[in-house]
Amino acid sequence: MTVEEIAQGYVNVANETMCRPIRQLTEMKGHETKNHSLACFGGAGPQHACAIARSLGMKEVLIHRFCGILSAYGMGMADVVEEEQEPYSAVYGPESVLEASNREATLLDLVKKKLLLQGFKEENITTETYLNLRYEGTDTAIMVKCPLNEDGSRVDYAVEFVNLFQQEYGFKLQGRNILICDVRVRGIGVTNILKPQALEPGSGATKIEGQYKVYFGNGWHDTPLFKLEDFTYGHVICGPAIIMNGNSTVIVEPSCKAIITKYGNIKIEIESIHKVTEVAKEVADVVQLSIFNHRFMGIAEQMGRTLQRTSISTNIKERLDFSCALFGPDSGLVANAPHVPVHLGAMSSTVKWQLNYWSDNLNEGDVLVTNHPCAGGSHLPDITVVTPVFD
Repeated sequence: MTVEEIAQGYVNVANETMCRPIRQLTEMKGHETKNHSLACFGGAGPQHACAIARSLGMKEVLIHRFCGILSAYGMGMADVVEEEQEPYSAVYGPESVLEASNREATLLDLVKKKLLLQGFKEENITTETYLNLRYEGTDTAIMVKCPLNEDGSRVDYAVEFVNLFQQEYGFKLQGRNILICDVRVRGIGVTNILKPQALEPGSGATKIEGQYKVYFGNGWHDTPLFKLEDFTYGHVICGPAIIMNGNSTVIVEPSCKAIITKYGNIKIEIESIHKVTEVAKEVADVVQLSIFNHRFMGIAEQMGRTLQRTSISTNIKERLDFSCALFGPDSGLVANAPHVPVHLGAMSSTVKWQLNYWSDNLNEGDVLVTNHPCAGGSHLPDITVVTPVFD
């Protein structure tokens, strides 16, 4: 490997390390990263944005013109929020919802008074109401914002809760009571301290501040350097390019395209790169090994978090008495999450037995459940769930 390839390898591993918590946090809420845009924060974030977005399957990156000082800028733009919460334990139903509404009204008056005392006019105050709901027998509650129809009328909280629960966990608990844990209201005082300034539309070439050779994954590229303040609304910059301003540096990678928005922010469109599958090398690439190690480990950890959050058993939820892992086509261990290791010894044998038993009869969507000691199991109470994945 050349010096450039080694340096690029370090960057790739760092990018994948950043991708891992993004996937975890997004998938924990029942969302797919590819359905969202990547927003950058900090002075260095835009340097990694294109590579991270591509790794996450995203097609768009949004970079605020003040991303390097976004916290300070946000303090000037942010509204003032007052919240009040009151515990209320009851089974969800018409009577409990009516009682919750009465408590909401009292709390709404309280937050409005607090905002009025801070100098906000009533027309600049908006309010939101929430119920914290959970299924009976579980301790995972979801804060549900009051759902409204287009005409402003309320929709049943329970319907919204069930939809959110299914989105996050992938299933519904049939025949289970829904419990109200507490009532929460939020009052928002709308501020106008700072207002974004729109740019005038422009055309024509933009001054290039410099030309540099920059190494990307596929080699060296002649890369122009621009200043953000030289662009006007609608300008398009095709990668590779470097865009600098006083608080951040933006890297537009090859095959990507940056567009200056109405308010001077940058939108980068990511073009997916489909690489031709190569025959495996005798000597594994250490960089790719590290990257895939992060990805496989992230999958195993996500399996464990889902199991823990959806379980009712104390052994699973609190003692974490389980193991989650990925296995290869030969039933060899690929990656395991940091769970109870005692189960891992038997899991490989269980997977191997199931592969031999079912042979070519496995199909997409099949789930195998076993606890048979002769089929690789360790104890009868230890149940192994195996889900085959096909390429």
